[in-house]
Amino acid sequence: MKKLRSILFLALLLMPTLTFSAEPERLAASGRITAVTVYPDRALTSRTASFNLKPGSYLIAFENLPALVQDDSVQIKGRGTATATISGLEIKRSFLAESGEKRVQELDSQILELEHQHGTLEAKKAGLASQKAFIESIRVAWGERISKELAIGRPTSTELREAAGFVGSQVTRSEEQTRDIEAEKKNVADKIDALRRQRDEVIGSRRREAKSVEVMVEATSQGQLTLELSAVMPKAGWTPSYDVRLGADAATADLTFRAMVRQQTGEEWNNVDLTLSTARPAAGGAPPELHPWRISLVRPRPAMKADMFYAAPAPLMARKSGQMMAENIIPEEAGEESALETALVSDEQSSIAFHIPRPLSIPSDNNQHASVVAMEKLPVNMEYLAIPKLSPHVFLKSEITNKAAYPLLSGKVSTFVGNTFTGSSQLKKVAAGEKFDLFFGTDDQVTVKRDELKQHGEAGMFGSNRARYSCRISLTNFRKQPVTVTLLDQLPLAGDEEIKVSLEEPSLKPEQIKEDGSVIWKMPFKAGEKREISFGILVEYPKGRDIIGL
Repeated sequence: MKKLRSILFLALLLMPTLTFSAEPERLAASGRITAVTVYPDRALTSRTASFNLKPGSYLIAFENLPALVQDDSVQIKGRGTATATISGLEIKRSFLAESGEKRVQELDSQILELEHQHGTLEAKKAGLASQKAFIESIRVAWGERISKELAIGRPTSTELREAAGFVGSQVTRSEEQTRDIEAEKKNVADKIDALRRQRDEVIGSRRREAKSVEVMVEATSQGQLTLELSAVMPKAGWTPSYDVRLGADAATADLTFRAMVRQQTGEEWNNVDLTLSTARPAAGGAPPELHPWRISLVRPRPAMKADMFYAAPAPLMARKSGQMMAENIIPEEAGEESALETALVSDEQSSIAFHIPRPLSIPSDNNQHASVVAMEKLPVNMEYLAIPKLSPHVFLKSEITNKAAYPLLSGKVSTFVGNTFTGSSQLKKVAAGEKFDLFFGTDDQVTVKRDELKQHGEAGMFGSNRARYSCRISLTNFRKQPVTVTLLDQLPLAGDEEIKVSLEEPSLKPEQIKEDGSVIWKMPFKAGEKREISFGILVEYPKGRDIIGL
């Protein structure tokens, strides 16, 4: 009987243990962010957590994630020596109700101490006011007494000076102390106001919304398991920026490609493996579809009876956010590395990825943080461009070939000649191998001047009105080497068939006259050479008609 009671007692002791082992063991994942892929308008963050598992069921929780996590982008991958299966995943929303309580108490204590200082200063100010009032009463009493005693030769001049000095010094001292107290009061009041604002912010964030991701894992053998959680978040992005520095030989240019990265996701990216991608997940992976465009004649609509009623069908409910079913997760077998997808480099067809070879830290402050992506030396063909009708300067123009293995994306470009900053502009997307133009400011060693004379005349009774422009352009190369200058001018465009426009007697035939009226000359110059071009512009239009634009 005693043996039976011992067996029953042992069974009772084992029952809670057996019941507990049927439930999955809950493990908290610290989940530090290790890698980030930044898109132009969002970012994909990846965090990892490692565990030593025994055979059994586990519920692994990544907690206190930002509320910005895009639920349908959450992915879980696993690798390691443990034989395990990811059997499910759930995304939950929560509020961190107790966060910041200790900080509120600290701020309350600091505010109370400053308010005590403010009260002490107010008491000192009241004391000084009493002193000033007392000194004023002495001044009034002495004034009345002196006016009576002056008639009998009292007080003496020495006594008067002493009295005046005493009153003056006391008043000055009181005024100075009052000003010092007011300044100190303002300083204390500003500190109290700043602390109260901090307190309000902490209180406002005490119910900060957060998310957690719970992963169900079934382990069948002992070993290590590393889980990687990746998710897309908004409030992050990057833009390209370029510095182009013209070489001393004017035959090459050094291009520095920088990425300006910003983020305000609520998490610090400390020493992360950073990749920059040109993909735009928000645009979707497929183009929109054209729907039939139907037209018909307008037909009178029959009058509707008062009891007729049409209700549109209700839209189908979207998938419930905040949860992801297990079948959407593709678990990896233990010990196998997941394959990395390489970015395709093509023109407007896919994305380009730039992997930064060193760890970077990007704080969550929404400020732009620069990182050098690449440096290239590109071939340059230099020439000069002059548009004297609009500018008295000659501009240094370069034709650059993109010899990089990747396209240059649209972004801000700053240009330098040596160490001199010459300006900034916007670079359009340039494919690999494509040529593009870039300006490096003006060159005072090549000058241009344009003179214009307008003449207007009328023909006979049956003739046409004529307006004539005579133009002369002078260019001088003060450099010690030859240069080529592209010169631009223009002809007016006729908006009516009765208006005739022609280029008259150009001293040098232009290279091209474009449809938009642009007239282009390409002129080689020797060192120190000066050249002139003269031409006329003739506009003819019907007699008795007015013309606008001239």
